[in-house]
Amino acid sequence: MPLKSFKAIRHEFDLLDIPARPLVALRRTTFDDIDLTAEMVKLQLSSAAAPRHVIARVISCNRDNVLVVTRQGGIVGLCAMLMLAPPGLGALLLGEFDPLNPDPTALAATGERPAAIYHWAVIAPRGALEGVRHVSEFLRVPAYRTSNCFARPVTGAGTRLTIALGFRPIVAGTPGLFRYVRIANRVLSTNLAA
Repeated sequence: MPLKSFKAIRHEFDLLDIPARPLVALRRTTFDDIDLTAEMVKLQLSSAAAPRHVIARVISCNRDNVLVVTRQGGIVGLCAMLMLAPPGLGALLLGEFDPLNPDPTALAATGERPAAIYHWAVIAPRGALEGVRHVSEFLRVPAYRTSNCFARPVTGAGTRLTIALGFRPIVAGTPGLFRYVRIANRVLSTNLAA
């Protein structure tokens, strides 16, 4: 899709705020949630999904990789991300990254600043869409605020949401890859140019 056909950003991802009266909450996924979250991904996405043991390994590597959206204690959505280490970002850009079974050396461990954040899967049915606002706030903490985000949406709704949040397609070895340059990086590059 050519860039000129893209609509203006409707919602800048880094500027999304949680409503004054939130209807949902965000929390880290636990190992007890894996079966339910894996089933949600399988039902909602038209493509292949990572098996349960891979999800467990990804959570073991970095507890922030999979977040669930809850309402009244029940899980209603999720945002699965992969906090990428430099080798993971390189593999993603070269088309050598396997999102269904990522190499553990490609992932940043809990507490490490990721080189980038790969949006692995977002399940946000109508009532859980507010969860995207919570994820935006979660990713604005110092450890994540300069890690650019990448996504490879596999559904029409996912592509529309990705574009609406300010992600733009890039030319990379991974086909269909979108990137969101974090506001902190745009400010930094503007200041360096001055």
